Amino acid sequence: MAGQAAGFAPPRPLWLTAPGCLFQVCGIFLLPFLVAVPAALLFEVSQVLETLPALLAFSAIVLLPVSVLHVLGLLLKTRKELRFWREQGALSLSRRIDVIHRHAGVVTPRGWVLLFGGSGMTVFALGWKWAELGILAVLALLMFYLLVGWTLFVATFLARTFETGLGRNDRGITRQMMPAVVLSGEAVEEVVRFRRVPVPWGYTLIVDDPNPVRLRTESRYAVGVTATSGEVEARGRLRATPRGMFHLGPARISYQDILGLTLVSVASVATAELKVLPRILPVVVVDPPRSPMQTPDVVARPHRFATEDHFRFREYLPGDDTRRIHWRLSMRAGRLQVRLPEAKETSTEQILLVLDSFLPKGKLLDAAHGGDEILDSLVLAWLGIARELVERGNRVTLVAATTAASDPDQIVLETTDARSGTSSRWQDLGARARWQSRYDLMDILEEIGPDSHGVVVTARFTAPPPGQTAGKSLTWLMMDPAQALGPPDPYWLRQVIGGTGFLTMLRWIFLLPHPVGSEDNHLWFRLRDAWRIHRRWQARAVLRAVARQRAGRTLKELEARGDAVYRIERGPTSIKLVGLRGADAKGGPVTGRAA
Repeated sequence: MAGQAAGFAPPRPLWLTAPGCLFQVCGIFLLPFLVAVPAALLFEVSQVLETLPALLAFSAIVLLPVSVLHVLGLLLKTRKELRFWREQGALSLSRRIDVIHRHAGVVTPRGWVLLFGGSGMTVFALGWKWAELGILAVLALLMFYLLVGWTLFVATFLARTFETGLGRNDRGITRQMMPAVVLSGEAVEEVVRFRRVPVPWGYTLIVDDPNPVRLRTESRYAVGVTATSGEVEARGRLRATPRGMFHLGPARISYQDILGLTLVSVASVATAELKVLPRILPVVVVDPPRSPMQTPDVVARPHRFATEDHFRFREYLPGDDTRRIHWRLSMRAGRLQVRLPEAKETSTEQILLVLDSFLPKGKLLDAAHGGDEILDSLVLAWLGIARELVERGNRVTLVAATTAASDPDQIVLETTDARSGTSSRWQDLGARARWQSRYDLMDILEEIGPDSHGVVVTARFTAPPPGQTAGKSLTWLMMDPAQALGPPDPYWLRQVIGGTGFLTMLRWIFLLPHPVGSEDNHLWFRLRDAWRIHRRWQARAVLRAVARQRAGRTLKELEARGDAVYRIERGPTSIKLVGLRGADAKGGPVTGRAA
């Protein structure tokens, strides 16, 4: 969906939100009548019928105004948020119903227990003709509806808008990441400021946002009446900062009463952005593959001082490379001597360095969130070999597919020239790289000119494109997706409950996994975490099944092309490129390794 393509969390499915809207809007007000009508048919209620005018008056004075207030508040609160999603180009039917469902929710699970309990007590009192119990039940329902009505009034009229602010006004809620641009692994704090936000006595203002899964951090903040007259600041540190461009929000901002019976959302467009740049790790070329071609592939480090070459010596001159000083000869001669190879050194090459992030539409692209670590490793290898090639004096052009800045639902190809001192531009491009289905390799390799070399960094889940390119050579840096995904993940239910067995499940159900008082112990949050774990487990299972089917086939298909092939191995401090085969001038297979 468009919202998901822009980096925001996708809307909840229609099968959940559409019935939820009807239940939240109609259930609160129709439930007493749905209980009263069957009870009147089953029990003797002739004495209760005498109070029918009073019950109708109660409905007209309490239920009807609360219902009208609920609908009016729903219209006022959703209008601003729907306009926000329209400006983002992500206002689909699912997003629209999701916004309405979130603002239609008024009653917490504890409140539903009170409502159903009061209705059940009323039926029980009628059946047993227990007047005192009936009075208590009616009082409980009256308190419930008065509290719901007052909460709706507070949320609708006392605090209707919460601007992102950006320092343009003296009231509202602002949200930002500090710092907003970091390297992967660095610490980031989320700062939420409440400036003169109306919080009535007896209520708590809650800010809740599940955030992208990769950050492994949910935002939950609460403030009381102290935010009404001044400024209150809440901070929280992210547990993880992986590579990527993250759009956070809009966070859910809601009022909750001190009894925990009602939770009413207010309009919010408070968002924040975080850009995490990938680090550039050193690249180590292991066992460059042997090739019958006169010149090695562009990835292999050129041997400028090959042991089989003949050297000539001369006296050191200011400006000479000090690495060429022959120290033993200099000690014998009494003067510094430098050696010069007779073989011609490798000249500067033009290289097109491509990051392959193509996944076909369907199950593979839908499961792309399960392979984010693979794309992270590809980006590290892509940036690392770029720096290596630039340091050798080559002219390198980086190519990657990213999200368009003007249209978040559009994928574009971005290129940048890799020059010394511009590594921040490479990292910015790597941070915005993403899995996509628009540009396959052949669409990119056509850009290789006859005087250029091509280098492709890939983890192909599909067959590599056939045919040759117009460039001088093509080198593949390949990461086996099956090995990158690692061994099969434990079953998702085992990940949720932390083990196996009936006793472990009982422990997860009845024992609190977090400290007492933590919001993470709430059943809704625990179920939401379980759903996230299930989605990621299912996505990785799909990717692993496809990778298993292609095990070994991709390498054979690359060997048939006659191009040089390296295997990417990611280490904790470096990226290793292990040579598998060298380029063949005639297109036939070449075996063996460099001595």
